[in-house]
Amino acid sequence: MSAENSPTQDSGSTARANSEGRLQRAAAASGAYISTFRQVVARHGTTMGVIALGGLLLTEPYQALATTTQTFAKMPWAYFAVGIVLVLFFAFYQLRRGRGLSQRNGLWLGYLLFISVVEEVAFRLVLPTWLEGGIGFTAAVVISNLIFAGIHYVTLRWRWRNCVFTFVGGLGFSHMLNLHQDLVLVILAHWFFTFLNTPVPPSRTDRQTPARSQ
Repeated sequence: MSAENSPTQDSGSTARANSEGRLQRAAAASGAYISTFRQVVARHGTTMGVIALGGLLLTEPYQALATTTQTFAKMPWAYFAVGIVLVLFFAFYQLRRGRGLSQRNGLWLGYLLFISVVEEVAFRLVLPTWLEGGIGFTAAVVISNLIFAGIHYVTLRWRWRNCVFTFVGGLGFSHMLNLHQDLVLVILAHWFFTFLNTPVPPSRTDRQTPARSQ
């Protein structure tokens, strides 16, 4: 699930906001802390995009891609309708939470859709399909989702426990794809849950106080 990095975003005590992030590990005094939309895109979006593109070009899983998008090809209007409903829900959610509608939040929704596409293509389709022939379906799914979660630990600096949830969520998406053979449906589900996890882009004002060296 991609989940994408954000410091504490919901209102809470100032002390809590300064002491820890909701997803990200605290930075050491000289360490990196991801606090901008641009950093998320550069570190995580670019990494996932390159993995997905490279996987498509190197493994050529076109039969699996065709199989898992055939329902979308038959009735794309239904998926576009679901997409519109999701966008309306996202906008309503933002307004209800007092965040308002802005170009920045709109771009964030676009980024979340992009990351949902490339992560599902890479880690629920390309990598498991490539690995399955050598190690079997179950092992391929587990390894693919371990890599998926591990990348979140590195690129977004997520806490390990959040990466565990990401791994479990990835297994859920893998099961969903195996059950329904519908990649676009899984992408839409990923978009929905990723938005709930990180509804707004990170902001420098949410930056944690760096941990003091001992």
